Amino acid sequence: MNRYEIIKAVYKTKNISRAASELNYTQSAISQAIKNFENELGIQLFKRSKNGMEAMPYTQEIMNCINDICESEKKIYKISSNLTSLENGYIRIGSVQSISYNWLPEILCMFSSAYPNISFELTVAGFDELLYKIKNNKLDCIFISEYVAANLNFTAVGKDELVLVTPLNHQLCNKISISIEDIHEKNFILSADGLNYETGAIFRQHNIKPKIKYKIDEDFTVLKMVEKGFGITILPKLLMKNLPFNVCIRQFNEHYSRILGIACSKNITPSPATIKFIDYVKKWGEL
Repeated sequence: MNRYEIIKAVYKTKNISRAASELNYTQSAISQAIKNFENELGIQLFKRSKNGMEAMPYTQEIMNCINDICESEKKIYKISSNLTSLENGYIRIGSVQSISYNWLPEILCMFSSAYPNISFELTVAGFDELLYKIKNNKLDCIFISEYVAANLNFTAVGKDELVLVTPLNHQLCNKISISIEDIHEKNFILSADGLNYETGAIFRQHNIKPKIKYKIDEDFTVLKMVEKGFGITILPKLLMKNLPFNVCIRQFNEHYSRILGIACSKNITPSPATIKFIDYVKKWGEL
């Protein structure tokens, strides 16, 4: 029983029996609700007269507040309905740059054709920022590598190789066969992922210590810096597709790769829209 709707109905109809009929309550229930609310407030809201239930002269400001509360409740239930259905929805997605550039446009286009009323907010960042935001409920799902998703619910989508990127005039560009040992003590530009993830793990495994000259949080800027001769870097092969940079790309003899996919928090139940999107991404990866 919503006491605010009861007060509104009595205020509008000036009649308990009509208010009871509109709200499908008994007259005694309406009367009791009014009495309880008046006792709680410590003032009388209505007086009985030959014209019915007349509002006291000072109740207008209270009625304005009650109307605001009722409107806010309607908005809450509307938002809740949107979040629990696929008719409407809002998904906050986070992604590394390689996936946002090569996978997401096609995924979002196809998904939006099937579910046109679901809207998206996209954040493109490195692993550290994506992990922070998913753990603090600032994102609903993120596209990352399996190595990063140890404490998340992870769904694998595809595999991506890590490659060496050098300037065109770099000595390593002239080598057809590249080993991770070739990077040792070379001028190196660290990408947004830093040394906490796959690249750092590879360096530690082989005791490789490049000369890290720059750390840049945006991968396209890293590529431009490589192009201009500031150093070499390791980036995902997926990022290299159709890019306007004059750089040299070499695979490693060791063929380092990572599993990419979509992940969400283990502590928060995803919305139906997010669940459907994750399922759709999984099926897209199987095409």
